[in-house]
Amino acid sequence: MSAPTLIRRELKNARLYFIPSGETVEGAAVSNTAWPDNSPASNWTAYQFADIETVKEAKEVDTETFKIPKASGGYTIDTEETLLKRMWNATTAKTNSIIKQLEHALASAVVASTAQAPFVQNNNYIDGVMLLEIQNKNGVVTERTQVWARLRLVSAGDVGPTTAKVEFSLEQRESTLNSYVAYAG
Repeated sequence: MSAPTLIRRELKNARLYFIPSGETVEGAAVSNTAWPDNSPASNWTAYQFADIETVKEAKEVDTETFKIPKASGGYTIDTEETLLKRMWNATTAKTNSIIKQLEHALASAVVASTAQAPFVQNNNYIDGVMLLEIQNKNGVVTERTQVWARLRLVSAGDVGPTTAKVEFSLEQRESTLNSYVAYAG
């Protein structure tokens, strides 16, 4: 293993994109094994969550503790952790058609002025490909994570005198295309 080379202070902003499974981009249907390249200007712009305010990574681990005998007597406590789940929890003050689809359990994405039957979808999630770009304060991308993910709506926000705060999570799922890149910068 080489010495760390990406040593920097970070004031981070995020751009977050999600393309649902089955959407056609670059002439191909998005699936666990077929994604568009990560060029947001041409392929991802229509799938961006606007004005992301926070993104927090969360991990779920399974912990197992062992007592290992010491040669001098007594025991050493050894704790092993196995990573079970990795996800990102995000907030924004702007909703979109995918969020509305999850909020009302619609069979398909919302189309303006088109009625749909509410609460017909039993799944409380949508699978698709997520692109998370972390930017520095100058807007330069410093990290890019692209993974197959499960989008869940945590909260559509409250009705009241302040703007509703939408909360959602994206859980990483298995795919041979999952990737992470850190850029010098």
